[in-house]
Amino acid sequence: MINEISDYLYSFKNKVMEADQIAVLCQGDIHNFVEKLNDENLYEQYEENILTIIGYSYRLTDINQRLFFTFQEAVYAIDLDNLMRNNDSMKLNSIVYAYVLDILIKEYNGQALDEEFKQKALDTYKKIEERKSKEDTKYHKYQY
Repeated sequence: MINEISDYLYSFKNKVMEADQIAVLCQGDIHNFVEKLNDENLYEQYEENILTIIGYSYRLTDINQRLFFTFQEAVYAIDLDNLMRNNDSMKLNSIVYAYVLDILIKEYNGQALDEEFKQKALDTYKKIEERKSKEDTKYHKYQY
């Protein structure tokens, strides 16, 4: 399953597609991947990662940009995993981006994102950023 998802995303490596193309061409395939992942009960295991990426995508207010750039990030992540031969990262990225893209495609197609889910994603991303900021502050203290 993971190889199918990564191969699918990797197939877009040298293609640039607009949000409307992504929503039309990828909707069925991405949703099928998510259905299979749900059969394996993988959502809960990767929920924090999924919420983080969704929260991160909301730095862009326009759904067209959110879908376009997140799709590009997914393709880039899989490409990098291929180059580095990092199977653990490829598994993580394949699963997480399948879920994230499914959510964003649904939102693009007019299905409203549950406000509670959206807020949870924003809070998760905020916590990650705060943690990173604290680490950066510690690092910069030792710079002087």
